[in-house]
Amino acid sequence: MTKESQVLVLITYVLVAIGIVMIYSASAVYSDQIYKHSSYFLIRQIIFVAIGSFVFFLSSSLDPDFLRKQSLVIIGISIVMLVAIFMPFLGHTAGGARRWIQLPFFTFQPAEFTKLSMCVYLADYLSRKSKAISTGSLVVFIPPIAILFVLLGLMIVQPDLGSCIFLLLLCGTLFFLSGIRFRYIMIAGVLVAIVLVFLILEAPYRMRRITAYLDPWKDPQGSGFQIIQSFIAFGLGGIRGAGLGESTQKLFYLPQAHTDFIFSIIGEELGLIGTVVIVILYFAFFVVGIRIAQRSRSPFHRLLAYALTLLITLQAIINLLVVLGLIPTKGLPLPFISYGGTALIFHMMAVGVLVAIDRSSILFSGR
Repeated sequence: MTKESQVLVLITYVLVAIGIVMIYSASAVYSDQIYKHSSYFLIRQIIFVAIGSFVFFLSSSLDPDFLRKQSLVIIGISIVMLVAIFMPFLGHTAGGARRWIQLPFFTFQPAEFTKLSMCVYLADYLSRKSKAISTGSLVVFIPPIAILFVLLGLMIVQPDLGSCIFLLLLCGTLFFLSGIRFRYIMIAGVLVAIVLVFLILEAPYRMRRITAYLDPWKDPQGSGFQIIQSFIAFGLGGIRGAGLGESTQKLFYLPQAHTDFIFSIIGEELGLIGTVVIVILYFAFFVVGIRIAQRSRSPFHRLLAYALTLLITLQAIINLLVVLGLIPTKGLPLPFISYGGTALIFHMMAVGVLVAIDRSSILFSGR
């Protein structure tokens, strides 16, 4: 394992360890009240970490070119899983959305696999079509855009607008990195913005999120409640924080304290110092991931490394912006730290593939 891979794995497990500690701190009172067991979420997260570590080991042992050869199969599996959500005996509804597949011992969210599968598919397709892309051809983008629309359509009806927006940002960035003309991205951006405005206006709850983002104090007990409680958590934390385990916002004030808004609890308990450490860790992950990508000799490996690095760091950025009230609520977890098995397992798989790409680069250069 190279130095870059070692640093990448170290950063990943430091974030995972912070997540385990903070999940227990943020959820102990809640889980004791709901499940009569203060360690309910802690135990489950440790199990998820164990599974994720096994998946990391397998994916880091793979030849990345195996993924390239199976890219269409992988994206096909993603579509099948998104369709399976709507089957009565498989789909699971929670919070008014049907985003999960329910199996005998666990549930998982196919959208997380969809993000990873799209990284693999686009890295393969765009690397093979580089010559056509360099000529300015738009026809070459029809197949991936068609697949993207299918995926977005299946996620919109769940509904899961947050994952749709994230996937659009991720794919748009990969199109740009592949060499598409910038004016095409600008035109596509305008069209996407028009569609997003329509989707927001036709769903009252989405409009309430926008209103809460613009002025949360207009409805402090309703749509603005969560973000106001997040602000309070950061305010209570100050520079040094209230101390580990000493959060008051986790006592049924801040919704989703151990999932999407766990960064707010970190801010309250560990203060500005703790939040800055988290940001530095994600920035370091980004830098190491980009270095692995730049060192890759294969166009597929390079684009896939860029994609997987963005998959994790872009989601981290969006989560941090949401809990700080800088963008409307999106419902995306903080990678490696938020409670949840599906995202954690697939993010650790992404890290494993990055390690495999780095190993392949060293082997290639040694020939």
